[in-house]
Amino acid sequence: MYTSISSAFVGRSGELEALAGGLRRAFGGEPQGVLLGGEAGVGKTRLLREFLAAAEEAGAVTALGNCLEVGAEGLPYAPLVTALRQLHRVLGVELERAAEGYEEQLSGLLPDLGDAGPTPGDEYGRARFFECTAKLFERLAGDRTVVLAIEDLHWSDRSTRELLAYLIRSLHRCRVVLVATYRTDGLHRQHPLRPYLAELERLRAVQRLELARFARAEVEQQLAGLLDTTVLDRALVGWIYERSEGNAFFVEELAHSYQDMGIVGLNSSLRDILLVRVEALPDRAQQVVTVAAGGGSSVEHGLLAAVLELPEDDLFEALRVAVDAHVLVPEADSDSYRFRHALMREAVLDDLLPGERRWINRRYAMALEDDPRLVRADQRAGRLASYWYHARNSARALPAALEAGRQARRGNAFAEQLLMLERALELWEQVPDEVLRDLRCYDCADEAYPGGLETGDGGADADRLRFVNVLADATVAASRSGNPELSVRFARTASQLIDEIAEPEHAAWFWLQRSRAVHFLERTGEEEAEHARRLVEARPPSAVQADVLHRISMCGALTGPSQEHVAIGERAVEIAREVGARAVELHTLNTVGMLRVRLGEIEEGLTLLREVCVHSHGIDDPYLQTRAYVNLSAQFAWLGRNEEAVETAREGLAIARRYGLNPSYAALMLNNLADSLLSLGRLQEAEVR
Repeated sequence: MYTSISSAFVGRSGELEALAGGLRRAFGGEPQGVLLGGEAGVGKTRLLREFLAAAEEAGAVTALGNCLEVGAEGLPYAPLVTALRQLHRVLGVELERAAEGYEEQLSGLLPDLGDAGPTPGDEYGRARFFECTAKLFERLAGDRTVVLAIEDLHWSDRSTRELLAYLIRSLHRCRVVLVATYRTDGLHRQHPLRPYLAELERLRAVQRLELARFARAEVEQQLAGLLDTTVLDRALVGWIYERSEGNAFFVEELAHSYQDMGIVGLNSSLRDILLVRVEALPDRAQQVVTVAAGGGSSVEHGLLAAVLELPEDDLFEALRVAVDAHVLVPEADSDSYRFRHALMREAVLDDLLPGERRWINRRYAMALEDDPRLVRADQRAGRLASYWYHARNSARALPAALEAGRQARRGNAFAEQLLMLERALELWEQVPDEVLRDLRCYDCADEAYPGGLETGDGGADADRLRFVNVLADATVAASRSGNPELSVRFARTASQLIDEIAEPEHAAWFWLQRSRAVHFLERTGEEEAEHARRLVEARPPSAVQADVLHRISMCGALTGPSQEHVAIGERAVEIAREVGARAVELHTLNTVGMLRVRLGEIEEGLTLLREVCVHSHGIDDPYLQTRAYVNLSAQFAWLGRNEEAVETAREGLAIARRYGLNPSYAALMLNNLADSLLSLGRLQEAEVR
């Protein structure tokens, strides 16, 4: 008798003990991270299941989330959403209590707890979100051990990876184990997971395990369990070991092929062997499996039904046949199905004609447009954008990509926003004019970005979305996702497209972004800022004009302050007040205050900085608030007024913690505090900091 999965857990005793050791340390209050790698089919999922079962038996609470392959673009944090939903089902009100006070910030991960609040789509909104997620796990794991497992990290979005890294680094004195699996065979030199894994592996609480293939003796044990016998033909063991090369999944499929076709089947290619189960299915079940493969690594029952349009009884019968044949697997905590192994799904997809893949994606997109409730709300925009893109329908894919980008920005997932905006820019020239004319502008991520572009018809249709508007959002998204080179490239492209005479404010805004971005590339950005000033200095007052002047004033603070820089900053303040750009006004006052202190006008400068600290609480700009306290504490320290520096730095740290610490400003604030404590001779306090 053949069974699809060996009843015996073969080998892996060393890896299982390493995982168990991490669990024991977590029970003792030391958070642990485990990175579990290996080629596709080597047995990562089976080992993880064994570990999770052992953890539950030991009293831990476990949750598992899978990274998605197809349809994952623009779907930040998808595996964490799945895992937290599982925890919510298990813990119920206890999880709700742990999230108390953070419901709005955590709405992207726990939509059942409330709607998203007015979290700013900027670096601080993202930092606040990360901080609140860490607080949630600290509360959950204060008196219980929690194991969070993420499968298929090689398919993860960047935001998921960054949040996991943040949790691994920031969780202290709580009982958490974070386990992530990944495939090693697809990690080419440029794969983003390679440096990510190397960085995490250096952390003390992280161990990295890589599964080797089975030796011949282990393959024999696995075959004994699969074929339910203790007497094996040595020739058969040799054939299967040689063909599988010790890959556990290939052993299973070769054993299945042998049961169906005998030793002859072992001469087929591995791809053909992976398709044996599928090709043995009835036609209707094969149709269901083929369409399921095109829907993503996991597909909802309702969505699959809408795409296939089969009678309900026929669909259930076909699914039951596919499940019984161990091709599809129902997901435990949802109404979705996934392939028993990704390699089998890949073989089915590879067997499709190009036109079939486009047709399947088009059917999924149309079904989702007809009934958006077929998928979770947090996945809807990204899935739709992916389906239309892979269906090669540019007219539908462009608006869908723009909406997915906006949703990613609202979730502070700037890397995924950037991916969607890059896709929109790629598709733009392929989209008919009548579709482009219907696209409307939306708020840019930057307060100073000017309004609609001139249209040449007296301003009619000024809210129509244009290519440079998308470039503007992409410029900001690239900067916020830590890619200043790409930000400069987008801004440079826009500068080449905009007529500086007809649209000086828009042109100046892009030159301003170039100035800011090159600052991170070890240049001051003065040349770019001066070019922007020449474009707007004779224009009516505007937010971008004030921001440009502020940038020039700030360059002076960085390179060598002068009274001219003070005068430029004061003019920026006047313009910002006139046009109601409050954040620009306060940022500039902050800069002018620093300049005055450094030029010897100490009390005047400190007064300005104190006023900015007070007034910054009146607007929702965490960057402004933390910058104000960083600069005020730095000036106190520079003046040798260390008691005041300590007090100010502590106030700033409290604010930064409330919003979620931005790493660069947190480091500056902590340095200011530690240096001032050392100057006061308070060594022990400084060491703690």
